Amino acid sequence: MYRHLITILAIIGYIAKSYGYPELLFANRKDIRILDVGRERQSRQVILKDVNDAASVDYYHKGQLVCWTDIDNELIKCVQVNKTGGVVKDHREVTVITRGIVSPDGLAVDWLGEKLYWTDSDTNRIEVAELYNKYRQVLFWKDLDQPRAIALVPSEGLMFWTDWGENPKIERAGMDGDSATRKVIVKDEIFWPNGLTVDYDQRVIYWADARLSYIASVDFHGEKRTKVVKKKLPHPFALTYFNHTLYWTDWETRSIHYCSINENRTCDKHHQLGTNLSPMYIHVYDPARQPQVDTPCQNNNGGCSHLCLAAPAPKKFSCACPTGVKLIDNYTCANGSEEMLILARRTDLRRISLDTPDHTAIVMPVSGVKHAIAVDFDPIDGFVYWTDDEAQCIQRAKLDGSEQQVVVSAEVFNPDGIAVDWVARNLYWTDTGPDRIEVARLNGTARKILIADHLDEPRAIAVDPDGGLMFWTDWGKRPKIERAALDGSMRLVIVSTDLGWPNGVAIDFQRRKIYWCDAKTDKIETALFDGTERKVLLSDHLPHVFGFSLLDNYLYWTDWQRRSIERVDTINGTREAIVEQLPDLMGLKAVNVNKKGGSNPCAIDNGNCSHLCLNRPSNNFTCGCPIGYELTQDGKVCVVPEAFLLYTRKEDIRRISLLTSHNVAIPVTGIEEAMAIDFDSIDNRLYWTDVSAKSISRAFMNGSQLEPVIEFGLEYPEGMAVDWLARNIYWADMGNHRIEVARLDGSSRRVLIWQNIAGPRSLALDPGQGYMYWSEWGDEPRISRAHLDASQLSVIVTDMGRANGLTIDFKDTRLYWTDIDNFRIESSDLEGLRREVIVRNLPQPYGLTLYEDYVYWADWNTGTIERANKTNGENRTRIQGQLDFVMDILVFHSSRQSGSNQCSINNGGCSHLCLAVPSTDTTENYTCACPTHYTLGADGKTCKAPSSFLLFSQKSVVSRLMEEENVCPTLILPIHNMRNVRAIDYDPVEQLVYWVDGRGDTLRKAHHNGTQSQVFVGNPMEKIYPYDIAVEPFTRVLLWSCARNNIINVTRLDGTQVGGIIGYEGDDKPRSLAVHPMLGLLFFVNMVSPPLIEQAHLDGLQRRKVISDGLRSPSALAVDIRENLLFWADSEKKYIETSNLYGEDRKILVDRDLGQPVGLAVHGDYLYWVDKDLYLVERVNKYTGQQREKVQGRLSHLSDIIAVSSQLYNNMTGHPCHNGSECSHLCLERDRRQHCACPEGKALADDMKTCINPPTCKPKMFRCHSGNVDCIPIKWMCDGQSECADKSDELDCPPRMCQSNQFQCHNGQCIDKSMICDGKSQCDDDSDEERCCGDGQVLCGSTGQCVDTLTHCQGSRLCPDNPDHAFCSTLVTTTDVPGAVSKAPYIVGVVASVVVLFCVAALVVYYRRRPSLLDDHELEPQPKTSQPRAAMRGILDPAPVTGASSSSSSMTHYPRETLNPPPTPVAENRGRCQEPHCCYNAHHAPPSTLHSYRHYKTRNRPPPPTPCSTDVCDSDVYSSAMSPRGTHCYTPGFTTYYSSPPMTDYDSDPHPPPPTPQTQYMCDLTSCHPTSCPPSPSTERSYCTRAPCPPPPSPIASD
Repeated sequence: MYRHLITILAIIGYIAKSYGYPELLFANRKDIRILDVGRERQSRQVILKDVNDAASVDYYHKGQLVCWTDIDNELIKCVQVNKTGGVVKDHREVTVITRGIVSPDGLAVDWLGEKLYWTDSDTNRIEVAELYNKYRQVLFWKDLDQPRAIALVPSEGLMFWTDWGENPKIERAGMDGDSATRKVIVKDEIFWPNGLTVDYDQRVIYWADARLSYIASVDFHGEKRTKVVKKKLPHPFALTYFNHTLYWTDWETRSIHYCSINENRTCDKHHQLGTNLSPMYIHVYDPARQPQVDTPCQNNNGGCSHLCLAAPAPKKFSCACPTGVKLIDNYTCANGSEEMLILARRTDLRRISLDTPDHTAIVMPVSGVKHAIAVDFDPIDGFVYWTDDEAQCIQRAKLDGSEQQVVVSAEVFNPDGIAVDWVARNLYWTDTGPDRIEVARLNGTARKILIADHLDEPRAIAVDPDGGLMFWTDWGKRPKIERAALDGSMRLVIVSTDLGWPNGVAIDFQRRKIYWCDAKTDKIETALFDGTERKVLLSDHLPHVFGFSLLDNYLYWTDWQRRSIERVDTINGTREAIVEQLPDLMGLKAVNVNKKGGSNPCAIDNGNCSHLCLNRPSNNFTCGCPIGYELTQDGKVCVVPEAFLLYTRKEDIRRISLLTSHNVAIPVTGIEEAMAIDFDSIDNRLYWTDVSAKSISRAFMNGSQLEPVIEFGLEYPEGMAVDWLARNIYWADMGNHRIEVARLDGSSRRVLIWQNIAGPRSLALDPGQGYMYWSEWGDEPRISRAHLDASQLSVIVTDMGRANGLTIDFKDTRLYWTDIDNFRIESSDLEGLRREVIVRNLPQPYGLTLYEDYVYWADWNTGTIERANKTNGENRTRIQGQLDFVMDILVFHSSRQSGSNQCSINNGGCSHLCLAVPSTDTTENYTCACPTHYTLGADGKTCKAPSSFLLFSQKSVVSRLMEEENVCPTLILPIHNMRNVRAIDYDPVEQLVYWVDGRGDTLRKAHHNGTQSQVFVGNPMEKIYPYDIAVEPFTRVLLWSCARNNIINVTRLDGTQVGGIIGYEGDDKPRSLAVHPMLGLLFFVNMVSPPLIEQAHLDGLQRRKVISDGLRSPSALAVDIRENLLFWADSEKKYIETSNLYGEDRKILVDRDLGQPVGLAVHGDYLYWVDKDLYLVERVNKYTGQQREKVQGRLSHLSDIIAVSSQLYNNMTGHPCHNGSECSHLCLERDRRQHCACPEGKALADDMKTCINPPTCKPKMFRCHSGNVDCIPIKWMCDGQSECADKSDELDCPPRMCQSNQFQCHNGQCIDKSMICDGKSQCDDDSDEERCCGDGQVLCGSTGQCVDTLTHCQGSRLCPDNPDHAFCSTLVTTTDVPGAVSKAPYIVGVVASVVVLFCVAALVVYYRRRPSLLDDHELEPQPKTSQPRAAMRGILDPAPVTGASSSSSSMTHYPRETLNPPPTPVAENRGRCQEPHCCYNAHHAPPSTLHSYRHYKTRNRPPPPTPCSTDVCDSDVYSSAMSPRGTHCYTPGFTTYYSSPPMTDYDSDPHPPPPTPQTQYMCDLTSCHPTSCPPSPSTERSYCTRAPCPPPPSPIASD
């Protein structure tokens, strides 16, 4: 690309020298071009292609550079060229400026000093940078408001720029940024000063004003102002000057203009160059525009260490430093910034020097920043540390962006605060996800949880390494500020009153004070370390303070809403803004990079600690161990313990060292009320039950990888044990009275025991021997045992109180338990014999475990954990005290889980569950088992999923029901995201459950094992209200009724929206649905008045009423596919009725003890229903209504029930649509063949497979269902003759009676009697040519004989029929009147001539009154288009009239060419559904019910969430939908007619930051005037203008 650039420039340069034509270099947005003025057409060339969004451009002729601003990527780039035509080898495009620019509107090259100057209208700065080095300096940053064009006079050290802000102006200053040289030279009669150029010889500047539409000039002092171009210009943008000629670009004309300047600096006539351009900035490309002179900076860089900048006389030059670095003397810069702010924004990190007054935010070159929150700095190694809430990690990097690395990433959720202990080399952070404070070494190793109790929403944290203290804020329900020693001990709440959202905290080490900011009370306060002497430091104009830091006497903070960084002097209260209008501000840290104070014992050899050295007050440090380690007796070294105690207590799980009794929490989150606990020594995982969350969960011992195991169908899982050999988990549920088993990951769940068990509580396993033991807390407490497959159940211990804490001594083969009613610990052998009391008279023993020779137990009364000898209860020792309500306890040691069996090897070869049993000589010591309701195959190894069952739904669960012997009848399916389930159905092919989600009014689906859960039909704009669903597995579609729009929609099971099939006429209110897949029939409840039950084919055609009387409020519908019966429930009449599929044989099955039946299902010989009011699942015999029985009870929020039949699945393969089809929309069965069909608003094309938009017929026309004939006159319907190719015009016609002058064919068709026996068949059945007589004869109808015609007409007795006078009158020949000549042809000719003349006259008059029909565009040649002819599924369509009709009854088709072409798709679809489902129905709710949709971003979300509940109202919404009087719910309108208000984005919710100052210039598009307001360069293609008009935005593309 660059080779072409060089070649073109060289050629153009040669031509220019030869002929004297100037060359114009200009940016054309997507390319950069050069134009030879004298040879425009031949010499306009693109020299640089495929640039993103070039706006401003300039060049350095001597250095062979072309530079431009890329406003899309916010970059400034250059490319090097060779004026001799060559290219510098291996040289590519150079990116000069990559960071810290937003809207580089203006660009200028200092060709003498080799520097780039640019303006940034977003940051409101003017900057300079070296072309070949990285040094960069901010020159001006104050009193700028939208600076745009910039021009330089390097020989005099001057620069000029335009400013089109609130006070438009043109300024002049020295190129070194000396404020003393700055001067406004134009401020009157100026509005949008866009372009700027310089006449160096005359010392004059020219500028263009796009709003006032002129070009003017002044001298360098702002005097001798002249309007150059007096004629009003359309939209001048940029301009350049050369050789007494002015050139400028114009956005409106999209071209370049020029004119010659006379001695008065005016021009009378200008010319245009180029067309169809997008011209931006422009320059004359010529070395004369960059004259060479000697400057001081060219000699040894002027003696400057960094930047040498030109300046006006008498200085000539001055030295400058890179941004943020101060000048030590007049020539030398300091070695970087000393004091700075390190700032975390959402997607980047920045540093702001406090050494210089410009306070420029320099972006640190780090990657992967997604949502930075907090930031801190280590002055020893120079690392910046930051937390990232979205990346969920803590990272670090040097100030220059080097050595970036992730420090902590595992088990990091919402890291809000961070603090560096630069003395002990530790890193502290808060995590508001699990609500804890953690510490690690600065490299992320030796991680330890310090505090996890009584934290709600910990945020900011600060440390005092010398004092051994840390302070943190908590903005939870009870906001507070706390402190603790750096090891987490000595915890103290120091401030707990008058707090709202305490965000930041900072420490004043010298005065021993803390400062904090509160975003809710809008205050900055201070107090001593103990919380006393609390004072308000600042309380004005603090809308939302977040980041907070202290350096020397200054407090710095970020404000979300003001989008600013400010500081206040803590001594005198002086306040000032550091940075303004910088969005997405988060945390910040004020540092002195050279200040490395502080010391404590940990600074020397880490305090001799092996891992963590944690200082405390008075330098009383402690050594700390990472998770999973314990401190040895020397207090220095951490080791992995061999065994330790685990126990559950309320909201946490803790571990106690058996060596030191050190008690620490296992860092797991989300625990509500942990109960039973066990572990798996192979994976080093911990398992526990939660009776409040009704779940079983697991995590590694260090708290990582927390995940649920069982989440559904639990009530009170009080007991739980791990089978470490077979990799199974067992649990006892006191609420459901069940014992169940599953794989360790929760899969293959099976109910083992559900009968004859009362309150199972504690559970213990002996996998090696194949036994399980459990206690029951029923009326007669006992201990039972069974094989691990639940066989051979027996009671082994009775005569006891309630037993808890069952544990097995595998060494001595004994069973231990606590008797909580008799206050003792007992033991027996594994058969329940040889019982012994180990410890008596205990206050309240509860949990129990055993390790080596000791039993350990927890006592609720004393709040202790104790141990004693397992044989005699002696050597009783207290392990830990002050523990309330320890629920379970066990010792973690690998010796507790040893042994092997066949299940431990490849799961015994079982596909699902391998359950150990005691070995015998005749049987194996294991059995394979299946999940509940699955059946074991003949091989005894593999399992088969059920094919015949019932599913019923409740509010948030779906359960499977099977009534078979020795099988637990119900099991909740493990499906997530079920919220207010209204209706369900099942696809037996893919084993997917579909349901209506009432929370979001969506349709969802999931596999029955809980996987693949997803939205099936979404509802982003709240336009639908799904009521009921029905899966048709043969044709692979889902039918669903929409109660909001009263339509039945069809969606293919692959997710493709087909469209609506019923409800478009506006008179229907379809609700409950049922399908008969084998017959291809749909049944639905139509809640009109009175309600109906109707039947239709699956395409909505051939509707018929099945039940039309005796209905009040039909609430459920079901079809028996085996017996072809229909069932329905009436919630108002309290009936369940049945009939055949045609409404015959109607009878009442149930008429008593019904509440609100909301679902029906037929399974086998029984009809099942769910009763929402009575909380029941019941059934009766479907034939007789007898044998009524309760199947399940005490089930709340019941909503639906369905049956899945194996018969349906077995018949599926014979359906023609089962293996796919070529139909574009619907595939139906007709005569055992595929038949394609279309939804409402579509019609079949000629291929009879594709649905297309239908033809539009006149109101009195009929649309054929299919074939080549589109529209026929409606009077041709049922006329006995088929004009439609598919004969749809003769379908469902009543019997016809022909007129007296007509003959009725056998098929009912009527033809004129003159056509009988004429040798041609006019009847479709040829009956008009039957029984015909010879010439001169006629058939006598009464006798069936042929008689002479004349004889018949004369009334001969041979034919007693009355003569047909109309027929006989035609028997007149020319011989009757000799010499007579027929005049009929002449009469017909005269009449026809008159008619033709009249028609011609009428057409002339018509077209003279309608001149628009003969507009020029009608005469232009138009491309011929062909439109497929379609077959329509409906009968009438009130769409606009189009097409042609026939005036002759003999015409049976339409001509291919018609006078009026068909309407465009827009007109054709007007009034039709523009969406695939649930479109607006004009017969229902009025459009005034249209709601707006508003979208909120969570960007800059303030710290605490709103107190409102996240649970959406779950009230039953079916009452209005079931009313036959109509629905009062929301009804969306057609997008053709109505539109929602524009969506609103907020940067902050609920407290959005204020708009930027530029917002006042934003013009409401709805009030745009079409002719006045300029666009930004990013919108110049299609701008609109306003009055009064604001300044144009910058060339930067808006977000």
